[in-house]
Amino acid sequence: MFINNRPDGSPVKVPGFTKLLPYLMSTRTESTIFMEQIVEMDNALKFMRQWNTRKEKDDWPITPMQLFLCALVRTVAQRPRMNRFISNRRHYQRNNISVSFVTKKTLSDDGLEVNVIMPFHPHDTLKDVNKRFKRFIGTAKSDEGNRCESDVDIIDKLPHWAVRVFIRFFNWADQHNFITRGMIRMLPFYSTMFVTNVGSIGLDAPLHHNYEMGNTGIFAALGIIRKEKVILEDNSITEKSRMAISYTFDDRIVDGIYSGRAMAMLKDYLENPEKLMERPDIDPVKLDELALTEKGWDLWDKN
Repeated sequence: MFINNRPDGSPVKVPGFTKLLPYLMSTRTESTIFMEQIVEMDNALKFMRQWNTRKEKDDWPITPMQLFLCALVRTVAQRPRMNRFISNRRHYQRNNISVSFVTKKTLSDDGLEVNVIMPFHPHDTLKDVNKRFKRFIGTAKSDEGNRCESDVDIIDKLPHWAVRVFIRFFNWADQHNFITRGMIRMLPFYSTMFVTNVGSIGLDAPLHHNYEMGNTGIFAALGIIRKEKVILEDNSITEKSRMAISYTFDDRIVDGIYSGRAMAMLKDYLENPEKLMERPDIDPVKLDELALTEKGWDLWDKN
C-alpha cells in the first residue's frame, strides 16, 4: 500500500502524459534539461549602488544573489507548478518555497562550507529577503551553525559501511514516503531550488548537475557580471553589463512553455529590481495552487 502524504508536500493531479513521465524517465539525471539565460545587469547594478549608499543601519548590502532569490520567489508565487517535485513516481506540490545554497564560514581555501536552507513567503519584498538573508547567513557562519550541519557531522563519524546502509535506508524511506520532518532537515536536497553563486568568486556559470537524492527539481548557477560588446538594432555597438545564469531542470515537473515563461518573468525582475521593492498583488487562485502551509514553513524556520 502506497503512502501519499509527506511532510514537504501533497499529491497533485497532472495531465495523463505528464503522469507517465516518471515511469518513462525514472531518474532526475535522464530527465535533465540545461538552459542558459543572459541577464542585462546595468539597471540592477545602479539599483544596488543606490541601495547600498542609502541603506539603513540594520540592512545588509544588496548583492546579485539576494536579487535573484527575491525574483525567484516572485516567479514561483505566480508560476506555482515550478514548485513541484517527484516522489515515488508521483507529482507533488511543495508546501514551502525554499532555496538551498552553500556558504563558507571564512572565504579561504580551508574555510568550512555550510549548507543554508532559506524559506520565503510569496509576498516577500526585497527588504524582507535582505533581513532574512542576513539572519540565515549570520547563523550559518556562527558557532551555532545551521540545523542540518550537526546531523551530518554525526553521520560523518560512522564507519563507511554504516554510511552506505544509512543512505540506502534514507533513499528507500524517501521514495516510499516514510521520510520524516527530521530526516528532510538533515540534507539540503528538499527545496524549490539549489543555487550556487560562483560569480561571487569570479567564475562563469557552469552547467551544473542536479542531485538524485532528495527532490529539488531545479539547480541554478549565477555567473560573474562582465562587460560585453552588444550590437543594437540600429547596428551600433555599445557596452553592457551582463550575467549568465545556467539552469538544470527536471523535465518531468513542468513542460517547456510553462518553465520558459517563468524564466522570462524571473529575468524581467532581475533587470528591473525596483519591482521587488513593492509587495506583490498575487492572484488568490495562484496562492491556492501554491498550497503553502505553516508546517512547510516550519521545516526551515520557526520565526
